[in-house]
Amino acid sequence: MKTLLVLVASEDIEQAEVKNITSQIELYGIKSDQYDVKTKNDLTKALHNGSKYDYIYLATHGCDTNFGNISGTLNITWIQFAAMICASECYKANSIFLHSCCRGGLNQVAWKMFNCCEQIEFVCGPRNNITPLDLIIAFNLFLFHVEVRKLDPVVAADKVRDAIDIRLVCYDRLDAEADPAYLKHCELIAEEVDEAFSDYDE
Repeated sequence: MKTLLVLVASEDIEQAEVKNITSQIELYGIKSDQYDVKTKNDLTKALHNGSKYDYIYLATHGCDTNFGNISGTLNITWIQFAAMICASECYKANSIFLHSCCRGGLNQVAWKMFNCCEQIEFVCGPRNNITPLDLIIAFNLFLFHVEVRKLDPVVAADKVRDAIDIRLVCYDRLDAEADPAYLKHCELIAEEVDEAFSDYDE
């Protein structure tokens, strides 16, 4: 059975969004686990719950550098997140990361995660600022195209853009690794990656 991990990382995230996604995937025979993560410790515990997931759905506020909550108790860079994911081994082969937040689909977000954790294969999210309703519709369509129509995740994201004019993008590690800009970006963030693993180990 496929599984989805929902990480609710901000207090004001619409519960309707989470209920919608978890209800939808039940129709596809996918089991979900949901965790409210208000601190880095909460996030660590959720990732180390002993399960491995096909999808990891992050419901949060975000930007090009980090995600967190409005109260300020959680503030995680994308590099730190990838390091935590890598150390937890909570993913299955070809798992898909769904960033339900503003700017979660920027190329530098995906590149940071790919470079920090070589086991991350797909990262999907919006490139622009986006409303909760838009996020729900976008990921509903994405999951439908992947699970029901059996489309490649990159193509599924393209279908979302064609349908509702939202810049949802899915990045494939293999495509990124062939991009000279990705390789240059990896050089620029090498020290941050090392620091992230060092902090996590501590």
